[in-house]
This record gives sequence, structure tokens and C-alpha cells, in this order.
Amino acid sequence: MYEMNCAGVIPGCERVIRADSPAEVIRRAVMQARQLGVDRITPTMMDQFRQATTELPN
Repeated sequence: MYEMNCAGVIPGCERVIRADSPAEVIRRAVMQARQLGVDRITPTMMDQFRQATTELPN
């Protein structure tokens, strides 16, 4: 299981996004950003998503 705390990465987001893979976490983060009004997902933002995604211990 992987997670990303989107506070500080996506403006206005207070969620913790969890999924079975890092790719799914990032996909959900992109959807969340768009719902919060982010029109353009920049390469820098994608890098921040990757850096903020961590694997949870089993």
C-alpha cells in the first residue's frame, strides 16, 4: 500500500491518498488536483507527487 499526503503538494488539499501502487496514487492525486481547480499539471507538480508518495509498512 502506498500513500501521499497532498497537503503542501496540491493547493487546498487536506486528503491522504492511498492506493495499491504508486501509479494509482499519482493518478488519484491528478484527479484531486483537477477537482480543486488546478488547470495544468506541471512536470514539477508530477515530481512533487512522486516524492511525496511513500510505501506503507506491511
